[in-house]
Amino acid sequence: MHVDALTLAAVTADLQKTVAGGRVQQVLLTDPFSIGLEVYAHATRSYLLISAQPTAGRMYLASGKLRRGVDQQTPLLLLLRKYVREAMLVSVSQPDPLERVVRFSFHHGQHGPTTLIAEPMGRSANLILVNEEERILDCVRRVRSGEGPRAIMPGQPYTPPLPQGKLTPWDDGTPDYYAQAQRIVQETGSLWKSVMRYVAGSSPSLAREVAWRAGGAIDCPARSVDLLAVVQALQALWAPHQTGAWEPGVWRDERGIVGFSPYAAHVYGQFQPTATISAALELYFAQEKTGVVDPYAGQRRAVRQAVDGAVRKVERRLAALAQDEPDPGEVATLRTQAEWLLALNSQIAPGQETLTVDLGDETLTIALDPARTPVEQAQRMFHRAGKLERAAEFIPKRRASLVADLDYLGQLQVDLTMAENQPEIVAIREELRALNLLSIAQSRKPRVKVTTGEPLRFTGPADFEIVVGRNARQNELVTFKISAPDDLWLHVRGLPGAHVVIRRRGGIPDDEVVEVAAQLAAYYSKARGEQGVEVMVTQPRFVSRAAGGRTGQVHVRNDRTVVAAGLMPENVTQNNA
Repeated sequence: MHVDALTLAAVTADLQKTVAGGRVQQVLLTDPFSIGLEVYAHATRSYLLISAQPTAGRMYLASGKLRRGVDQQTPLLLLLRKYVREAMLVSVSQPDPLERVVRFSFHHGQHGPTTLIAEPMGRSANLILVNEEERILDCVRRVRSGEGPRAIMPGQPYTPPLPQGKLTPWDDGTPDYYAQAQRIVQETGSLWKSVMRYVAGSSPSLAREVAWRAGGAIDCPARSVDLLAVVQALQALWAPHQTGAWEPGVWRDERGIVGFSPYAAHVYGQFQPTATISAALELYFAQEKTGVVDPYAGQRRAVRQAVDGAVRKVERRLAALAQDEPDPGEVATLRTQAEWLLALNSQIAPGQETLTVDLGDETLTIALDPARTPVEQAQRMFHRAGKLERAAEFIPKRRASLVADLDYLGQLQVDLTMAENQPEIVAIREELRALNLLSIAQSRKPRVKVTTGEPLRFTGPADFEIVVGRNARQNELVTFKISAPDDLWLHVRGLPGAHVVIRRRGGIPDDEVVEVAAQLAAYYSKARGEQGVEVMVTQPRFVSRAAGGRTGQVHVRNDRTVVAAGLMPENVTQNNA
């Protein structure tokens, strides 16, 4: 379960009352994605956890002292110790109540103002430290240009997430607000899905609560509910943002604590009030830590370290290529300079430091090498130009190969998360061996025969079969062996994940079937747990193996986009384990 915008609004209000105006006495990392602050405010010492974990982004006041969980002093930690430790926490704010972005503004007596921006947004979660000019000092997760909708790198200006472009959950005064809101109750599916599709700031739990309050059941059809009831439910849930009348608590059932909310919820189990929203979050995430034990944790950890090491190795190779790549025009400039050195050789005096050539519209200045004759220098320039010319031909091909390897390693990271048994985990290590990216210690382990395993098979609405590949080899099988040319093929856009196929067998899947398959594609991907995941839909005949790509890497044509939540759909039945 993810922390949504309304929960963050409750947390922000709580923190503004309790720790704003206090002094930060200690800064530490509780894990690679999470920061702990000890704040002294109102004669009380408080412990603030701010986390950008991809599956558990959150922030709350902890009931006890936070412990250091990372020995390494990261660049971000060093900057936080410089700018935030001994600084005043001036304010805690949520600029847009519909976005999962919270700003912690600090002022240091020596170094001045800085802001820590927390974005607990699932796989895109980040903690970003910016200076007074809103320029990024560092962050937990660096995002290069082209890797996401925003570049997040040290030295670059901070840009907030793109607006959602949806309805506000309250009447914002626009003349056509209710005309636009009418779409919510005109959908053919469930009301809660319609709320998520059209209303900003809506999470699955909040949308289901709206459905319960407006229609009496969490799965009530959208067309069975009056629009006014939906609007009233939305406004009642968001009213505490203005009034401060929050009702935080946790949800309990026979499994224990299964959720949290800043309002009295009716969706799952029994609602149990808590004193603060921080208390509710701490109870829930403490149980998450002590939940089901992974029986393959040791093997999974070792292979994950191997995959992460391979990623770093490929990234270093890409960085080295960037350094070796000639600048645009460098080859031509070297050749031109060499030709002029030969042409004007007789005019160059011994000990002369530069040669200036009047080209008419510009002047060419050539630095002379005092240790060589002009002819020797020209020969070296021609030799250097030849090497750079060959590099200019080789480097783009090599870069494309390394980028493909990096994409494939991203797929292996997802495969490792999805792996359910030892053979599937070992298969990922063997894929690294095939790429020559295993460490020396890992490569000494004996080779193991890789078993592909069977893709998952589901029965969806109208009895359509949906086939899901859970790793690169299964993706290859699903796309090029199991599917028929006129089936429907789905995959998350721009992220590693499952290849999903809807077997048509003469039928025509409707929008509900496609939506369910899109949810499966998002759920079995790096976007698991996210909202608004873009999923490509096309036919297998428009999917081909990527030239020079690895197992399961494809080129897609003639696709369209549907948007789905990265959640396991409710209206499917799994036919194999």
